[in-house]
Amino acid sequence: MLGVIACQPLPQYAPPPTTPQRIISVVPSATEMLFAFGLDEKVIAVGDYDRFPPEVSSKPRIGGLLNPNIEKIIEMKPDLVVAYGSQDTLGERLKALGIRYHLFVHGNAEDTLRAISDLGRIVGAEESSDKIVGDIRKTFDELRAQAPPKKPKVLLVHNRGAGMLGSFYTVGSKTFQHDLINIAGGENTFGDVDREALQPSIEEVIKRAPDIIIETLPPPIDERDVIQRKKDWESLGLAKGRVHILGENYYLVPGPRLHLAARGFAEIIRRFSE
Repeated sequence: MLGVIACQPLPQYAPPPTTPQRIISVVPSATEMLFAFGLDEKVIAVGDYDRFPPEVSSKPRIGGLLNPNIEKIIEMKPDLVVAYGSQDTLGERLKALGIRYHLFVHGNAEDTLRAISDLGRIVGAEESSDKIVGDIRKTFDELRAQAPPKKPKVLLVHNRGAGMLGSFYTVGSKTFQHDLINIAGGENTFGDVDREALQPSIEEVIKRAPDIIIETLPPPIDERDVIQRKKDWESLGLAKGRVHILGENYYLVPGPRLHLAARGFAEIIRRFSE
């Protein structure tokens, strides 16, 4: 007599998520990536601080890191929302409503390349994302090969008011700018600080004596402002003739234009070595 064979229940089949057709991004980096993938028609809304590419100006705005308009997001019926990793409340609300979301976390250059690949996979744009990442890596390799033998110390400055040297931010070792400076052949003046951003004192900056100072500003920049900012640093005897004011937002936003930022740093660093 044959024994009774116990039948095990078959595992439930869960179909993979469909390719998103209605995407909302509140993260400027991720928005730029989506447009670089050629998905501008699928992006139905962006964050308040999205500035690039210029086409984002035609998209509805739904808040930002601190003020996402959750009700408006829900009303727009997205099938994917890209938010900051720190937006816990937004993530929990979307999860409760069954709305798919992807959390974006800023980091170093390698983190950014990984984020481009991850987002490309999620939105069905692997071919585009792979090409972007490949092109960026190729540029990095070229710049490393061309780097000067002597590494000048580079101080990167954010959020400083012209005419005021008492308060500003620079970068530590956990940012994409730190990596780009190294790739370009320089040494981050505060690269020994294991943080993303810090507010150094003027005394500490003078003590570390950077060879090059680079201030990054959101575009557009005023030429009178540029002149004043250079005078501020030179009044301290720092980096005389080697203070550069850059007004492109790819120096501030980690995304598919990393290679442009790296090239910009490399041009300045090579000038110092000539």
